[in-house]
Amino acid sequence: MTDGRTHWQTRPEAGSGAGLRLLAWTAEHLDRRVLRLLLYPAVAYFYFVRAPERRASREFLRRVLGRQVRERDVLRHFLSFAQVTADRLYLLADRPDATAVRFVGAEEVQRVVDLGRPGIFLAAHFGSFEAARVIGPQLGGVRLRIVLDKRVNARFIEMMARVGPEHVGQIIDSQQGKASLGVAIANAIHSGDWVGFLADRHRPGDPTTQCEFFGKPARFPLGPYIVANVLSAPIVCIFCRITESGYDVHCETLSEGLRVPRAERAAAFDALAQRYAKMLERHVRAAPFGWFNFFDFWSRA
Repeated sequence: MTDGRTHWQTRPEAGSGAGLRLLAWTAEHLDRRVLRLLLYPAVAYFYFVRAPERRASREFLRRVLGRQVRERDVLRHFLSFAQVTADRLYLLADRPDATAVRFVGAEEVQRVVDLGRPGIFLAAHFGSFEAARVIGPQLGGVRLRIVLDKRVNARFIEMMARVGPEHVGQIIDSQQGKASLGVAIANAIHSGDWVGFLADRHRPGDPTTQCEFFGKPARFPLGPYIVANVLSAPIVCIFCRITESGYDVHCETLSEGLRVPRAERAAAFDALAQRYAKMLERHVRAAPFGWFNFFDFWSRA
């Protein structure tokens, strides 16, 4: 969770290392319902101590709900975030009692995968990427890697190493230099892996474009589209909606393969980012308490 008055990378991760280790132990030894009960005091604590996140939640919910936001709405938003964090433990550990995951539009993605070219997955801070990750076996064993800032997500990666250590090696660290990051992504795709980006957040210095999002301009990263163009890779979007029983992972194709002439790239990349923003807005409207950018998303447009 992050503060709009500073960049999201400067805000500490929610939760202590000891607290996350306790959650990991609970997930390993106790029922999922017990773990969820333990989240309520933690959510109450963060609600009272993380004022910037409360403000950001209210502003976002006001936009998406179109009404006055009550404090119980903010609490529900925080609780959804905590529940998704807890569910990650079961999904990473491949527990048979993990929450149900249903794919919507997987046949469309299968058609793109069957073209034989590994490509780019665009995800978001929406629902659970770990739930979306299990799309790989559904698509004939597609290997999916994720570009992630290891420094910002250090505690989560520590938890991942305890619960599902095999998943840590699937992370491509976005904090490495741009040249080495580009090589790592290219090597992954050339080896047959699909590479995932969280396409609703950017770092300082990243190329961005301004898109309309919930009726107001917001900055979205251009990096995934640049990479897809360099590698002539298809782009598939995955949107993970939280449901009462688990998660619905919606899959939509954004491009079957980019190769844009240099003179047309700026306009083409801007158009792709805007299409993605509209897709994301549609899914977030359908499951508003599942979008977790707890900072002023529109402040730097």
